[in-house]
Amino acid sequence: MWTLYVGIFIALVWILDYFLLDRRQFKLVRRLNHPLRLPLIGQAWLALGIKPSQTREFIDKLNKGYNQLFPNVLCIYIGNKLEVGLSNYKYVERILTSTKFIAKSSLYDFLGDVLGEGLLFSTNQKWFERRRIITPTFHFKILGQFFEVFQKHSENLCRELENLADGRTFDVTPHINMTVLKSLCETAMGCEINEKDYSYLNAVKELSYHVATNFLTPWHRIKLLYNLTPTKRAQDKCAKIIHDFTTKLIEERRKMLIKSTENQDLSDLDNDEIGLKRKMCLLDVLLQSTSNGKPLSNDDIREEVNTFTFAGHDTTTIATCFTLYMISKHVDVQQKLNKEIEEVLGKDEVTFKSLSEFKYLDMVIKETLRLYPPVPIISRRLYDEDDFGDFVAPGNANYNLFLYSLLRNPANFEKPDEFNPDRFLENITPFGFIPFSAGQRNCIGQKFAMINIKTTIINILRNFEIFPGFIESKIEFHITLKSNGSFIALQKKIK
Repeated sequence: MWTLYVGIFIALVWILDYFLLDRRQFKLVRRLNHPLRLPLIGQAWLALGIKPSQTREFIDKLNKGYNQLFPNVLCIYIGNKLEVGLSNYKYVERILTSTKFIAKSSLYDFLGDVLGEGLLFSTNQKWFERRRIITPTFHFKILGQFFEVFQKHSENLCRELENLADGRTFDVTPHINMTVLKSLCETAMGCEINEKDYSYLNAVKELSYHVATNFLTPWHRIKLLYNLTPTKRAQDKCAKIIHDFTTKLIEERRKMLIKSTENQDLSDLDNDEIGLKRKMCLLDVLLQSTSNGKPLSNDDIREEVNTFTFAGHDTTTIATCFTLYMISKHVDVQQKLNKEIEEVLGKDEVTFKSLSEFKYLDMVIKETLRLYPPVPIISRRLYDEDDFGDFVAPGNANYNLFLYSLLRNPANFEKPDEFNPDRFLENITPFGFIPFSAGQRNCIGQKFAMINIKTTIINILRNFEIFPGFIESKIEFHITLKSNGSFIALQKKIK
C-alpha cells in the first residue's frame, strides 16, 4: 500500500513539475552546462549547507565541473526559476552592451521593497529619466566640492587612527566604514552626521547584513514565508529609521531652498557655473529637478538618496580597506606609493587637481579592485531569447555575471592571482576589467568613489607606515564582497 502512495506522490510531483517548467526554456538549457535537475526543487539541493564563506569555492567547483560544452557558462534552476552564471568576457560584453539586458535581476526585488525603485533598481523609461537627472551631480565642478568633504573626513580619520598606531594588529574596516558613511551623507544630503544621528548610520549598516541574508536564503524569495521571519521584522525596523531620517531632511531642505534666492534649476547653469554659485549635493539636484514637467515627490527623492547612500558606503569601504590590506602586504608597492606622494605633493596639501597625478596609486587601486571587486556578482534579467552566436540564451531568466571569476580569468590576466599593479601599464582585454560594471548601467558614481578612495589612502600613507596584521582576511560572497576584517598595523611617521 505504501508503495502505491509513494508512486502516486512521485507521479504527482512529475506532473506538477511538467506544467510549472517552461519547456522551451528547458530545451535550450539542455544544450548548455547544467547539473542534474530534480523535479520542483531544480538544483537547489546542491547549495544545501553552503555557508557564505564557502560561496566562492562552490561557484568555482560548479564552473569546473560543468564547463565541457561552453566554458564559464552554467545553468541552475532554483525551483522552476532559471539562473544562468557567466564569467566569459565575450558573453559578459554581450549582456552589458545589449538593450535586451537593461532590466535588473529579480533577485534584487527584495532590495527594491526596502529602498524603492531608485537608479540602481529601476528600469526602462524611469531609469533613463533618473539617470538624466542624477548625472549632473557627478559633474567635474561638483566632484571638486565633494573632495573637500572627503579631505575633511580623511583627516579626521587619521587623527582617530593615531590612537591605534602602536604596531598592534587591528581591523581597519569599522573606522573606514564610518568615515565613508559620514562623507556620503554629507555629499548626498548636505548635512553633517553627528552622534545623535548614529541610529541612521547603524541602520544602513544593519540593513546591509539583512539584505545579504535574504540574498543567500532561497526560501526568503517566497514573500509569504519571508514575511513571517525575524529577519523581515528587523529589516523593516532598519528601513523605518532610514526613511524617517531622510524624509525629515528632505522636508527641511525643501523649505530652505524655497526661501533661498539662489533657487535655480541646475540644468540652467553652464559648465563653468555648476558648483560655483553655491555648494550642491545630490539632494539639492533632486529637489530642483523635474520629471515630465513635474517636481520629484518626496518619495522619489528619498529612494534616490537612500539608494546612493546604501550602495555607495559598502562598496567604497570594501575597496579602501582591501587597498590598505594589499599595501600592507607588499613593501615594494608601499615604497613606490610614498615616492609618488613625495614627487607629486612634496610638503603641500593634497588637492582635487593633484589627485589626477597619482598614476601609480591608480594602478594599485585597480589591481585591488581586480582581485577583490566590491560587487563580486552582478545580475541582469532577460525576458526574451537572445542569440549569442555560440548558443541561444534562454529567456525569462536571471543572468549572473561572476565578476570575481572574470577578473581572475587566466585568459585575460597572466598569473591572475598575483598582486601586480604594473599589469595596468599594458592594454587590458575589453570587458576583462569591469569592477564598476560597464555599458549603459555602469556605476554612475565610479569617479566619485575613486576620489574618495584616493584621498583616504594618500592621507593615511602621509601619516603612517602600514604593516600586515597577524590575521588573514577571509572573503565571503554576499551582495557585496565581505570578509572577516581587513587587519593591518600602523606606526606613526615622524615628520
